[in-house]
Order: sequence, then C-alpha cells, then structure tokens
Amino acid sequence: MSRIFALTLAVVFVSILNSYAQADSIYVWNKWCARKDTMLLFTTANNLIQIYSPSLKPADIKLKSLDNSLRIGNPETKGDTTVVMAMPYPDKGKKMRLAVMYKKTGKIIKTIDFTSDDVPSLEARVGVIKTTEALRKDILSQMTLKVVFPNSLYSYPYSIRQYTFKVQHEKGSATINVNGFFLTKEVLQQIKDVPAGTILQFTNIKATCPECAVRTLDDINLKVR
Repeated sequence: MSRIFALTLAVVFVSILNSYAQADSIYVWNKWCARKDTMLLFTTANNLIQIYSPSLKPADIKLKSLDNSLRIGNPETKGDTTVVMAMPYPDKGKKMRLAVMYKKTGKIIKTIDFTSDDVPSLEARVGVIKTTEALRKDILSQMTLKVVFPNSLYSYPYSIRQYTFKVQHEKGSATINVNGFFLTKEVLQQIKDVPAGTILQFTNIKATCPECAVRTLDDINLKVR
C-alpha cells in the first residue's frame, strides 16, 4: 500500500512539474510592441498577440480573455504560431488577463497579465535627428525620412510615401517633390549648398501603413548649423 501511495505521489509530482515546465515554454508577445518581453497593449491601435510553444501545436491551444477589459478576435494559425487580434478597453484599476488553455480539457496552462498604454501622435523625422537644428554633416549622413511614435513602444510599420522639400535663402530657393522616403541626390545637394542658418522645410509629408489610409504629418523645420 505504501509503495502504491508513493508511486501515486511521484506521478502527481511529475505531472505538476510538467505543467510548470510547459507554462514556462509558452512564449507570448504583442507583434506591434517594440519589446517582446513587455506585456503591453495599445489603446485605439493595432495589437496582434502571438503565442508560440515548442511543445504544443497551435491546434492544441485555446485562448480566453478573463476580463471584460480585454476583447480578442478569432485566433488564427500562422506556421507554428497562434495569432489573435486584441482590443483593450482598460478602465482605471481594471485587469487585462489572457488565459492560454488546453483545447481538449479547458485547463489553463498560463495566464498573461497585460497593461495598456496610449499611442502618441505619429511624427516624421530626418533620419535619427530629434532636434530642430543639426550640424550639416549630421544631416547629410541621414538617408531617409522616418516615422516614429515618440517615447512609445508602439511599432506599427508606418512609412513615408511622399514629401516636398523646400529651402529659401539669400542665394536662391528650391522646391523638390519626392516620391518615397529617401533623401534624394537633389535634396542632399541642396542641403550641402545652402548657407549655415538656413531652415530646411519638409512639407506635405504623407505616411501610410498596411491596411491604413494615407495620413498627412506635421512639417519638419530643421535648421542647418
């Protein structure tokens, strides 16, 4: 009897260990959060939760929101990963929990606690320059106009579709329409030739993203030092 009891305890113990190990081997992240180790969802924005486990197939997994403040769409399978759209509606002090479950038994394997953050307005920048003035050599070392969500981990893939470059100074003026996000040879030549103190203007900046309407962003006014 004591041997049977010991074997039963051993089986239960191994089962518990396997359960913990399986939970630890489930990886969850928001595709549009720049840090994959941060359980962050963005309000009024795109969120795509992805779930991967080396020991479980997507067909074995069921997802369930445990709180009304987190709504999820219908899960889909992409390769070895389960993906689901997420719509956070966080009230102050409300939890946003997602349960990863065994589909056959309904048992919860892992619970993920999400927090939320607002998305700031989209901005255009000349490369990595964040200031309103910069050294000529630093401006000339940039290759593209970029779009960013300042001070945010939101990383939905926006890109510049077109812009207009303008300069005006005592030696003359120029207006160059550009399709795309690159600083073209013509634009770079103007930057190279203008006197120090000239304001470079990037106007009519159009940005877009997958499944997005085109957006017009605020102008960039960058002073050459």
